[in-house]
Amino acid sequence: MLKHSTVLILSLFMVSADALADDTLPVSDPLPPGLFTSSNQSDDWKIKNALSAAPEVIAEKATVIDWPKDMFKSGKEMGRILRKGSNGWTCMPDVPGRPQHDPMCADETMMKWLTATLAGKKPDIDRVGLSYMLLGEARQGQGATPAKDPGQVKEWFYVGPHIMVVLPDSAKDALRGINQDLSNNQPYISFLSSADVATPIWVIPVAKGGDRIKEEAAK
Repeated sequence: MLKHSTVLILSLFMVSADALADDTLPVSDPLPPGLFTSSNQSDDWKIKNALSAAPEVIAEKATVIDWPKDMFKSGKEMGRILRKGSNGWTCMPDVPGRPQHDPMCADETMMKWLTATLAGKKPDIDRVGLSYMLLGEARQGQGATPAKDPGQVKEWFYVGPHIMVVLPDSAKDALRGINQDLSNNQPYISFLSSADVATPIWVIPVAKGGDRIKEEAAK
């Protein structure tokens, strides 16, 4: 009886949580002016949103995980698994508090870089890593701490659809001197973190800020 009661309670909790989810925001279409990304969506919405970050051939078998509640808390692990995959890629939904969708799909090496960076640790990268952000993103600037109230941010930098590359530690000097300007639609390097152990990534736009790319079958 206790076992059945526990299952019932868990089921009611999941239904209640889903009922509180706000899925009124578009999954991948541009956000209406004045609205920002949030973490209040259902798991189904987050999965669809996360998978829109990469080409279908990668997204269809990728694992989907949520962001941690406090992304920049030292030592914080990544969020819960929303869907298990089988191809070694991991996709994540929008980062909350942005005026533009910004889901990401990353390979195992890039996930190693991201997890360590968010925890304030040295990533210790030994091979090339790659990630996709095909909906682009909006950022406050290089190394800026996310604002508690995104509506008060005076300037957003809109980066178009892009891929990101992390190099092995032995080769990171190859990125020395590359552009760090987010506003010129050119490839740039970013550290994401201001920590002394931060390792740079190479951001390579494939379209201008605000533009979209569409995957079409060959004719």
